[in-house]
Amino acid sequence: MIFDNMMFHNVEELEETDNGYILWRVPASLRSHLSEAAAVKAACFATGVEIRFVMKSDKVTLTLRTEPMEEAQVAYIYFGAFQGGWQQSSVAITGENTSVTITRPDRLEQLKEIAENRRIGFSPEVVRIVLPSGLIRYVGVEGEVEPPDSNLLPQKTYLAYGSSITHGSLGLAMPFSYVFRISQILNCDYINMGFPGTALMEKEMAEYLCARQDWDFASLEMGVNMLKDGFTPDFFEEQVRAFTKPFADDGRIVFATDVFGYNGHYQELAAQYRRITRQVLGKSSIHYTPGLSLLNNPVFISQDMTHPSAEGQLQIADHWSEIMQRYFQGD
Repeated sequence: MIFDNMMFHNVEELEETDNGYILWRVPASLRSHLSEAAAVKAACFATGVEIRFVMKSDKVTLTLRTEPMEEAQVAYIYFGAFQGGWQQSSVAITGENTSVTITRPDRLEQLKEIAENRRIGFSPEVVRIVLPSGLIRYVGVEGEVEPPDSNLLPQKTYLAYGSSITHGSLGLAMPFSYVFRISQILNCDYINMGFPGTALMEKEMAEYLCARQDWDFASLEMGVNMLKDGFTPDFFEEQVRAFTKPFADDGRIVFATDVFGYNGHYQELAAQYRRITRQVLGKSSIHYTPGLSLLNNPVFISQDMTHPSAEGQLQIADHWSEIMQRYFQGD
């Protein structure tokens, strides 16, 4: 969406509060069909949210703030596909109003030449403030900006749905998430629909995502949030069937996986979920890859026994993007 003459990428609604604007990734009409945790909290995490603009003045300052989180909340600055230099690479966002100041790069024309020669989808003219996956609030902007034209952005967009693993938890930085990394490898844009702890594969979520026309291909990460007491294999199978049907009928290319390798409890339940996913998607138009084929290295799991480390996130990206590339040869 466009607000304050900037593009709020992966934001569907803004809600004004005394501490700035809440960045809702899905509309209220969908949130009413989700669990309370997903509707009240996960939907307003800044997962995959970027504030994008083209500078008209030589300096632009954004004001952001965050609510307390366990992980450090750091915004990363990109000029198109180029990470910012040490002078303006990242800013730690605090619970107070935090300034993120951008100055026009001295060698912008050289960056544009490199991007053109390499056929990079993002123009370096596009400043990308890549937000962390916490509860970030937008406060305001100073300086002259305008939203980027579509010709300055990649022509294809990748949509990713999943749990906190898709959300990027414990990947240390949003650019280390497998979603961000796959978009880099495939030279496309991305929409991150990671719902930490609440990816319960609601039918309404699938219908909403398939109704959106702003993505070209998608991936579905399913299962890990249902590895807990109260969920059964039969219920999981019902959810998988109902959730994947709209994607199977959609016509766009969709990839799916199940529970990645992890070191936690519920290993037998995870094995059952993997068998169910394989059986449900065995004859589907959805391109299924077992989660264990994407990540099955116990050293690449963080101390919490569940979430991939930064190395684990990158391994998922490398393995899955290689599979995805087979379907885009010649594009």
